[in-house]
Amino acid sequence: MSRTYGLQDEDRPDYALVLDEALRTPEIRGLLAHSAVSPGQLRNRGLGAARRITGAADTEYRTYASLRQQTRVAGRAERVEPLSGPGDQEEHGVGVLPVLAVLTPLLAGVAAAAFLLIGYGLGLAGSRTPTAGTLITAGWTSFGICAVSASAGLFSLYRTAAAHTASAPAPPAARPPAVDRAREAWLVCLRDRAVLPFLRDQLREPDTPAAAGGREAGPRYGRPDFSSPGFGSPDFAGPGLGSANAPAERD
Repeated sequence: MSRTYGLQDEDRPDYALVLDEALRTPEIRGLLAHSAVSPGQLRNRGLGAARRITGAADTEYRTYASLRQQTRVAGRAERVEPLSGPGDQEEHGVGVLPVLAVLTPLLAGVAAAAFLLIGYGLGLAGSRTPTAGTLITAGWTSFGICAVSASAGLFSLYRTAAAHTASAPAPPAARPPAVDRAREAWLVCLRDRAVLPFLRDQLREPDTPAAAGGREAGPRYGRPDFSSPGFGSPDFAGPGLGSANAPAERD
């Protein structure tokens, strides 16, 4: 399991697709319209909390991962081939015949061109010597060898390609339907029981305590001019001072 997401690496794209699908639902889009959170921010929150979110669908995911692993182990066991012996290794190695099949047409073609050019060149120059005839004969003989060896080389290449095609491993078999059903069950559970509840909580969570319950409870203090019955005006200096000044006012 991945330490970051709680999922295997190959399952991270599936989680991202489920998250994007949930963000496009009418319910979440409606909540986003009345929220200060943008879709990109909400998606980043979903990716960052993926390990916690996927825990709600852990049972379905473990079932899916187990079936998938069993299928892969069975497929590898069917494709195991016996070790080849020394004779097989020598058979598939590069031998002398392939090298000759490449070099012979090339050398024969060069020799044919040279012999024919020299032979016909001597003939055009008016030299009717036996050497000119011998060179022309050798040139055409080399040309025939070039054609035969080239045909043999093409046949050898075709045979080698056919042998490699026959020995190529067979393509992997289609995944059993049980694995596909387990995957679909995990994706549905992941969307309905994990991703959507997380998105709802993120969008319904108040940004500040005041937004949830109105004004904060507690004493509020303003100016010192209290309006209780025991205090008449902001010039009140205290009970003691008031009683001390009372006789003076009578005089």
